[in-house]
Amino acid sequence: MTQRSESCVSSLPPVFAARFQEELPPRGEDRTCLLLKRENSNKSSTREEGLRRLPTGAFLAAVSVVCLALAVSAGYSYITLSRLRAEYLLNRGHEIASAIEMETRGPGRRNNPLIWQELFDEFAQNYQDSIQFIALTDASRRILASRGGPPDAISTSEAGFSSFGGVEIFVLDLPLMQGRQGMGPIMHQPAGWRLRLGLKTSTADFIRRQAVAQIVIAAAAISTLAALAYFALHTLGRFLRLKAREESERHLRALGTMAATLAHEIRNPLGAMKGLTQLAQEDLSDDHRAQESLKTIVREAERLEKLVADLLMFARPPQPHLSRFDLLDLVSSVGNMLQPKFDSAGITFRIASGEKSLVIESDETGMRQVLLNIFLNAMEAAPPGSAVAVQVARKDGTRELTLEVDDSGDGLGIRDPEELFQPFATSKIQGTGLGLAISRQIMEKLGGTLKLENRPQGGARCSLRLPNCVVDSGVRS
Repeated sequence: MTQRSESCVSSLPPVFAARFQEELPPRGEDRTCLLLKRENSNKSSTREEGLRRLPTGAFLAAVSVVCLALAVSAGYSYITLSRLRAEYLLNRGHEIASAIEMETRGPGRRNNPLIWQELFDEFAQNYQDSIQFIALTDASRRILASRGGPPDAISTSEAGFSSFGGVEIFVLDLPLMQGRQGMGPIMHQPAGWRLRLGLKTSTADFIRRQAVAQIVIAAAAISTLAALAYFALHTLGRFLRLKAREESERHLRALGTMAATLAHEIRNPLGAMKGLTQLAQEDLSDDHRAQESLKTIVREAERLEKLVADLLMFARPPQPHLSRFDLLDLVSSVGNMLQPKFDSAGITFRIASGEKSLVIESDETGMRQVLLNIFLNAMEAAPPGSAVAVQVARKDGTRELTLEVDDSGDGLGIRDPEELFQPFATSKIQGTGLGLAISRQIMEKLGGTLKLENRPQGGARCSLRLPNCVVDSGVRS
């Protein structure tokens, strides 16, 4: 086998023979396919490594830190401005209270509630934008003079921010200043008298507006930053995917050219070898001892013919020929053709659909090739005694068709399903790795999709989707 492989390599065109001679696979393996698989795997690994190098985690962490800093700064500013608002109202209250007490200087004025009442009326008029109520209370909190509200409501209002008649106010409960020297005689006042002042918080709303503005600006900045981060990641990811796709297409074109060259170089001598072997079989008697060896040559030649056909189909996929046919009949036909293989493997093949018929407009030959490939893959993945289930359905109210093939094998594991659609990527010993690649080519030419995924209950699922293809269907009764 080794000598035959070396002679096959030496018979290739010089540009390919030099490349393949660099690395020969272990004895007993198909060198050409293995080298193509290895080359494709290296390219795919390089693209995936490039995608993994994108510092998405670090970028998101940096954006999160900046957003958190903005949120903390906005919260701190809001708390600081809220305290500043209370400080502003407190200073305003002290200013008004000091002005009132200055008017009470003089003999017989400070301890006269009537004087205080006159002053309250005057100041309430002069400071009507600031004062909600003003009152003078004794040691038992009995109101001696007041202006701006019911006495009970005035006496029960708590100091600080409070509600008064449905309006937010800021209440100050201040003791009267003691008599002082230097500005006339010492003024006497009864002990325990206090000045209660209720200020309208609307005078400090400009501070609240600033605090709210800080929160809104910070929220807008965080939202904008998050949106920009998402847009940047989305754009960068899309750019990298497009670059990876461009690289993949370039690589596939190179592989296609190589595959077409190999196929043409192999086809003619292979056909001659097979034909001469069949002539030798006819010339020899059926019981001749060389018949078994000749049968082996013909069988292997037919296998290589299948490989050459796959290479040519991958390199130069045929254009689809649209026609109308019943997909359920096609699925049954392919299943019946493979039934002996299913029986010998001990696997049950089941078809389920809510439709009695499902007429679609598509490429029947291409769909047959796709179904054959995915049914064989499911059969080879399923263990003996299990089942391969096919579910065909039409999306309600649309012309979209979905077909799912489930097996009960080991599934895909942690492997990226997209790797299996790369040409020459396979885990089978005898496989060429072209079945899924060709199937996806056919589905994309038909405007559909083909994908692989793990099933939650175990095994793998192959999903086909064809939009705008259903012509007519009949629901089962």
